[in-house]
Amino acid sequence: MNFVQIRSFDNYITANIQLSLLQDEGITCHLKDEYTVTVDPFLSNALGGIKLMVDEMQAEHANSILIDADEKFLQTIPCPDCGNHSLEKIVQVKRASNLFQKIMFQLANGAQQETKIFFVCSHCKSVFNEIPLDE
Repeated sequence: MNFVQIRSFDNYITANIQLSLLQDEGITCHLKDEYTVTVDPFLSNALGGIKLMVDEMQAEHANSILIDADEKFLQTIPCPDCGNHSLEKIVQVKRASNLFQKIMFQLANGAQQETKIFFVCSHCKSVFNEIPLDE
């Protein structure tokens, strides 16, 4: 059985929630480097975080399960500006264009690319760097 990485995490709680979600759906999966990153979080960038590994044959289905779960979760959160439940997750990936950038991205992010995630309200177009949760 060959395993492929479909996501990575800095936080073992989020990693285990998504692992459990996939296992409940019958997906063969495990977490790689979970214990190392949990014991020494400073190694997270060097290792590329906690990796969610799934059976190569089930990767596409597993990814769709996680995307659906993300979308359902976002529908439960109202926009702080307009109150509508219309948040969307936007992922921007910047790939390294030269060797220097590859090295810098690897040191800073644990990968040879830079990923930015933010959230946009499709109703009022407000942009949030984090999920706007009530405190």
